[in-house]
Amino acid sequence: MDRGATAGRPQGPEDGPQRRHLLLREHEEAADERVRAAAREADAEAREAAADAREAAADAREVAADAREAAADAREADADAREQGLDAREKVVDRHLRALHEATPSQRQRSYEHIARAHALIAASEAKLHRSAAALRRADARDKREQRAVDQEVADSARRAASDNRRDQPGTTPGRAPAR
Repeated sequence: MDRGATAGRPQGPEDGPQRRHLLLREHEEAADERVRAAAREADAEAREAAADAREAAADAREVAADAREAAADAREADADAREQGLDAREKVVDRHLRALHEATPSQRQRSYEHIARAHALIAASEAKLHRSAAALRRADARDKREQRAVDQEVADSARRAASDNRRDQPGTTPGRAPAR
């Protein structure tokens, strides 16, 4: 029987059934690693989908808050216009009352009324300040979420690239050192 090149060489663990067993085990390990990689990828996609849903909910809350802020700003602008109209109307009414020789509110009474309106304007301005601060905090939170998402994508990409590089190196099986 012609054994060719192996005729004078003693059989080692790489020959025969043991070699087949080692190759089979390497193939099984590689298949197991592919299954684990697919499971990790599915988990990553599920986490990404959940993060996208949370981000969409946060965006919807921000849109609602922005709409509330715009409505409040419009109400304040209307109130400012009414106040200016009242101030102008007071002067006209006072002139008419004087022309009719009727009593007009005293300067002190007008001052108290003006102070009360000024307090209302200050309260409205403080409310607007608080809304603006809240909008700024929401924008900061959105920026942080976006940066975390970018950082996560970079890390995931680096892990995938490293995994692909290990898989593409000849003579390697994931989780094993390269053959020498």
